[in-house]
Amino acid sequence: MAIDALAVAALKALVVLSVLILLIGLIKPKWVLFWMKKPDRLLVTIIALPLFMAAFTGYTELTVKPKPKTEKQRNLDEINELNLGSNPRR
Repeated sequence: MAIDALAVAALKALVVLSVLILLIGLIKPKWVLFWMKKPDRLLVTIIALPLFMAAFTGYTELTVKPKPKTEKQRNLDEINELNLGSNPRR
């Protein structure tokens, strides 16, 4: 349980960090890509957006729980299952 809380906190921080990287990099790309001689905004975007998507997906997977199925949904799932061993309806 403590590992989940630590992972959620780390992913939240990574989401915020990726947004900051994107915003700062779009204004001053040299601040984010300080090791490059000629940094550009496209490279900052290429780095920040996948980082944001991965962090937000991980955060969502750890925090959002699926809704329980209703009786109607369960019946529809049973109807849609393939009954290959049974006789076809005529």
